[in-house]
Parts: sequence; C-alpha cells; structure tokens
Amino acid sequence: MTAGGHTSERERLVAALKASRAGTWRWDIPADRVEWDEALSAVYGLPHAKAPSTSAQFFELIHPDDREHAGRLLGALLENGHEIEYEFRAIVGDRVVWIYDRSTLVRDAEGRPAYMTGACLDVTARKQIEEERNVANEKYRLLLRELNHRVTNHLQMITGMLGLQASRQTDASVRDGFDRVSRRIHTLAGLHSRLYRDDRFDAVDMRAYLGDICDGLRGAILPERRLELACTAAAIRLTIDQAVPLGLIVSELVTNAAKYAFPGDRPGKLVVRLAAAGDRATLSVADDGVGLPGMPEASGKGIGLGLVNRLARQIGGTLTVESVAGTVYTLDFKPEQPSP
Repeated sequence: MTAGGHTSERERLVAALKASRAGTWRWDIPADRVEWDEALSAVYGLPHAKAPSTSAQFFELIHPDDREHAGRLLGALLENGHEIEYEFRAIVGDRVVWIYDRSTLVRDAEGRPAYMTGACLDVTARKQIEEERNVANEKYRLLLRELNHRVTNHLQMITGMLGLQASRQTDASVRDGFDRVSRRIHTLAGLHSRLYRDDRFDAVDMRAYLGDICDGLRGAILPERRLELACTAAAIRLTIDQAVPLGLIVSELVTNAAKYAFPGDRPGKLVVRLAAAGDRATLSVADDGVGLPGMPEASGKGIGLGLVNRLARQIGGTLTVESVAGTVYTLDFKPEQPSP
C-alpha cells in the first residue's frame, strides 16, 4: 500500500473514532510505556499533556474502590487471556467519570505479553440513567411491599372477624358458610404473603404457593379426620391473574372432597397435582372417596363447584371430572409466563 493509502486509512480511522467519541491507548508492556491519543484524553477530560505515561500513573486515575477489580482483570488477561471488556470509575479532578474499556493483548513469538491496545468510551450518562432507574425501582418495590403487607394484614383481620362470627352461630350450615368464606380469604392472604416474602410482585412460585395452601388446608379441615393430603407441583412461575384462581380452585375442591367424599369416619387420600408440558399445564385434585354419586354437590350446582367452574373459565381453562374409584377434577389451561 502506498504512503498516501496509509494516510487515507488512518484518517478514516480517526474520523470513525471521533464520531463514536472513543479514544484509544497502547501499552508497551516490557517498557511499561503507555500512550494515549488525544481523543482518549478528551474522554477522560484530561489535558493531553497530563495523560498517563506508565501503568502506575494510569491506575492512579482509577477510583480506589475499582482498582482491585481492574487489576485482577488485567492480571488474568496478561496470564492467559486475549481480550477483555470492563467498566470502572475514573477520578479526574473533582469529577467521577465512568469508563468502558475494551482491551486486546498481543503476544510475541514466544507467547510473552508484548503490548496491549484498547478503546474507551465515556459511559457516565448511561450509568447515571441506570442509577436513577435502580433508585426508582427500589422505591417501587418498597411501595408494593408495604401495600402487600397492609393488604395481608387487612385480609387476616377479616378472616379473624369471620371466625368470630362463625363461632357464634348455632346453625351448622351457617357456620360452615362462614368457614368456607374464611378459607377463601385465607387463600388470597397467603398469596399476598408469599409475594411479600419472594419480592416478586409479577410472578408466583406455584410449587411453594400450592404447598402453602395445602399446609393451611391440612391444619384447617383435616386434623380430626383420617385423611391424607399430598401436593406435587411443577417448579413453574405464573402470573398473579392465573395464580389466584388456581389457588381458590384447589381450596374449593379439597374442601368439597373432605366434606362429601368421605362420609362418617372413612379414611382416604387427596392428591393435588400441577404439571406442565410444552405450552399447556394441568391442575388436578383427586380423591379415593365414594365418588360423584355419593356427593351432594356432584351436579355442580353448589356454590363451591359453581365458583370453581367460573374460575376455570376466567383463566381460559377446560375443567373435566371423572369418577372411577373416587373423583378426579382436571383443569387444562395455557400457563401465562411472567416476564423474566
């Protein structure tokens, strides 16, 4: 290539670097000589005459809290690397500048580090935007956490009031109605409590959530019965819009089965399962009780099963029921995956 060709190529390179507001540097490792171009001095906000000429002078520019990290990265690159990119803070006068650096190591014929080159950008503005966004997100999380905490407390207070009213009723059917409403509210309160603990307000861990519901049902309706309740659920997260109906469905179906499928002191087992395959999921509640003919709510006209059918339609699911050696309710639906 002619000298004129070299000049033209260099001019294009310089123009491209200026357009990108990037600066470049070169470090002769054996001689420990650092060279900056004028664009890099502008990136840092330094007079070009004060640009560092040794690696020690360069490290003096790095924020004390970032020096160790930068040193480890460069040390690893010198030992067995080829290229790295990283960000760090530089202190220039009374200013702190965020720098993005992409470095490349060149070795000699024997494999020893010969020199390193790199290009840098001032990313202070982006970092400031990220910091402001992080602060806003943290305020949002705190607000939602407080809201969930308050909602949970209010729901628990309502549950307590319902329990008090139920205890004053002499009519067993009225008392049972209060108890069922109380369990529905308890299911919602459990979801709010889990959201508060998980710090994820847009996604519900269904394995943990259904486990909580089944634990609550064991304590509420099974202590004096010879019934076993098992719960197995896939490790999936669903949106709140689907988690709430699914939790209520489980509560209603388990309550119905415990009340109607095992007359007298008959022992038995109930199993709650949530499985997912491809773009479909199935929730099933099964029991080995007397089956549908022996259940007063078998027609689906009761309040409990009527609510279950409405909740199934709410999430676009299809509810089926089988009665062979017990009863199995199966809900097929398309899971809504929350955003990552």
